[in-house]
Amino acid sequence: MPETIDSEVTVEKTPAYFVSKTAPARVHSFNSTIKLIVVVRNPITRAISDYTQTISKKRRSAIFPSFEEMVLGNSSTNAIGMKDGVNASWGAIRIGIYHKHIRKWLQYFPLHQIHFVDGERLITNPAMEIRAVERFLSIKPGKDSFLSRFFAFVQTENALI
Repeated sequence: MPETIDSEVTVEKTPAYFVSKTAPARVHSFNSTIKLIVVVRNPITRAISDYTQTISKKRRSAIFPSFEEMVLGNSSTNAIGMKDGVNASWGAIRIGIYHKHIRKWLQYFPLHQIHFVDGERLITNPAMEIRAVERFLSIKPGKDSFLSRFFAFVQTENALI
């Protein structure tokens, strides 16, 4: 973590911490009074986004199961963690089972030290979400003109995510 002075707030963003089995204890031992911000999205939207990012990084010639095959476990390589008809062992699904991850964090941190940001609202109304984060962190709010000028949602045609 970078060194900061008392009037500054240090923010570290690593999505993998949220789903890590060991991160809650490690973070707690580092600073038990830390404030945590968790950005969550609709789990289905999140899984689709994860899948499309994975596909975009694969070679064009690579054969990759469809999203449906991954979710429903119809792929012979991806049917080991079926739960209620859904392949819960697939990382894109497993990450979106938020209650399992949150439960681990609540073993170390009280709920008042955790702020949940609605990922969809962060996209459509970023100023409102930033204001809520500012209040949670007890930092002086930015100027309205700054938020309205630099944070906006622009709907694009044919956008899936």
